[in-house]
Amino acid sequence: MTTLITPSRRALLGGLVAAPFVLTTRARAQLWFTDFPFQLGVAAGDMTPDGFVIWTRLVQQPLEPNGGMPMKPVAVDWEVATDEGFKQIVAKGQENAWPELAHSVHVDVARLQPATRYFYRFTCGGLHSSVGAVTTLPAPGSQVDRIRFAAVGCQHFEHGWYTAYRDAAHQSPDFMFHYGDYIYEYHDPWPTGGDGLPITPVRRYSRGTPMSLEDYRVRYADTKLDGDLQAAHVACGWFCTYDDHEVENNWAGLIDQEGDPADMFVYRRKAALQAWYEHMPVRTKPTADGIVDFHRRVDYGTLARFHYPNTRLYRSDQPCGDNYQQDCAERHRPGQDMLNAAQWSWLEEGFRSSRNSWNIVPQQVMVAIPDRRAKGESQPVYNMDSWGGYPAAQQRLLEMFAHAPNGNVLVVTGDEHRNFASDLVLRDKVVASEFVSTSITSNGDHADDDRSAAMLANNDFVRWINDQRGYVLTEVTRDGCVGDYRTVETVTRRDAPVASASKWALASGKPGLVRG
Repeated sequence: MTTLITPSRRALLGGLVAAPFVLTTRARAQLWFTDFPFQLGVAAGDMTPDGFVIWTRLVQQPLEPNGGMPMKPVAVDWEVATDEGFKQIVAKGQENAWPELAHSVHVDVARLQPATRYFYRFTCGGLHSSVGAVTTLPAPGSQVDRIRFAAVGCQHFEHGWYTAYRDAAHQSPDFMFHYGDYIYEYHDPWPTGGDGLPITPVRRYSRGTPMSLEDYRVRYADTKLDGDLQAAHVACGWFCTYDDHEVENNWAGLIDQEGDPADMFVYRRKAALQAWYEHMPVRTKPTADGIVDFHRRVDYGTLARFHYPNTRLYRSDQPCGDNYQQDCAERHRPGQDMLNAAQWSWLEEGFRSSRNSWNIVPQQVMVAIPDRRAKGESQPVYNMDSWGGYPAAQQRLLEMFAHAPNGNVLVVTGDEHRNFASDLVLRDKVVASEFVSTSITSNGDHADDDRSAAMLANNDFVRWINDQRGYVLTEVTRDGCVGDYRTVETVTRRDAPVASASKWALASGKPGLVRG
C-alpha cells in the first residue's frame, strides 16, 4: 500500500507573479506559490488495461474564490513510474490547469502495461504533490483469480469523521467504487441528535447551500481537505459515480425537489455536474449543455464484468410524493423508469455478450424493494427514491438478471445509510443478490434499529440489516463473492475502531446469500 505523503506547507517570498503567464520552462521557474498548491490531494480512476486518469486541482486558499489562484492557465508537470521513488519513470508530460475548470487537471495516461501497479505525482512551481498508486486492469480475456473492491459513499462532511476511508485504504483493495453523495448540498443550521435535542456538529461546511459553480467548488474543497479521504484516493484507483446530493436531494432528470421550473434547475444542475467533473478522476467531460454521464462497462479479465449505470440523470420523477410512501397508482404508470432507452440497450447488450464468470452491477440506489413500514403501520411503505418507486423497471432488470450467462449476478449499492444483505427475487426465484453499503458518515451515529427490525420481520428476502457507518469490502473469485461489512464504532471521534460487523457470501451457481 502507498503511504500518504503529507507535504509541509511552504510560505515563499514574493507571492504570485503579476506578469501574464507564458507557459514555458522559463515562466514556470518564476511561478511562486504563497501556499502549497496540492492541498486537495491527488486521485486516479477510470482504469483500463493500458492506462487510467490521474487528477489534481491547484489551489492556494481552497475556500476562497477561484481557490486563490490567478485567472490564467498554469502548467503542471506529471510523472508515472513503476516505483514509489520515481527512479523508473514510464510516462510523463505537461498539462495546463485552466481557470475555466477551477485549475483542475485530468491526464488520460495510456500505453501502459496491463495488471500493473503504477505510482504518479504532479509538480508545479518546483513543488511535488502527494504520491498516489493505481493498478491497470488485466488484459482482455486474461485469467484473473481474485478482485477486491470497496464500495464507499454518502459522506456528509458535518456528520462525522472519515475514519472508514483510512481503514479502506489499509485494506489495499484493487479499486474503490464510489456510489455517490461525495458532497451534500445542504447543511443543518441547527443540528439535533437522535433525541431531537441540539448537538454540536463534528465540523461545518464553510458556506451555506450551494447554488453557483463557485459554491459547489468550495463544497468539494471543504470535503477534499480531509486527510483520511486523501489517503483513500492515493491508495488505489476509483470508479466514481454521482447520485443526488452532488446536485440536490432526490433530483430526477430535470425535476428538482423544490418544484422549480426545469429551465431554471438546469443551470444549477449544470454547475453542480461541472464541479463534480472538476474534482473527480473521471474521463467523461461535461457536454456543451452541461451533461456529465458516467455509465461505463469494465471487464476484469474473464472473472467479472462490471456494469455501471446512471440511475439519476434520466429517471422519471419519483411517484407518490417521493421519499417513504404507501403505494399509489402513479408508481405503476406506463413509462415510469430509472434508465433511458439508450442505457437499457447498453445494459442488456452488456449482459448478453458477457462470457465472464460474474456480472456485477455497482449502482446508486437500492434494487431490492422491501416493505419499510414501521411498527404499528398497517400498509406497506416503499422508498420512492430507490428502484422501489419504479417496480416495472425493477422487474425488467430482474428479468435480465434471470437470463444472465452463468447465472452469477451481484448488485452493489449505496444510498440507504444502512447495511443490507438481500436476495433479489423474481417469481419466487432468487436471480441475484445485493450488497448495500452503509454511509461513510451520513446520519452520524444515529441508529433506527426499530425500523431495521421491522424490515427484517416483514421481508424474507432481506437477510441482514445493520445501522452503523462504514463500507463494504467485496472479494470476488470464480467460486463466489464475499461481502465484508466493515463498520466504525463512532464517527464523532477521530480514529475510532473499525471492524467487520458481518460477512455474507454468494456461491457460484448457487443463488442466495449465506453467512460468510
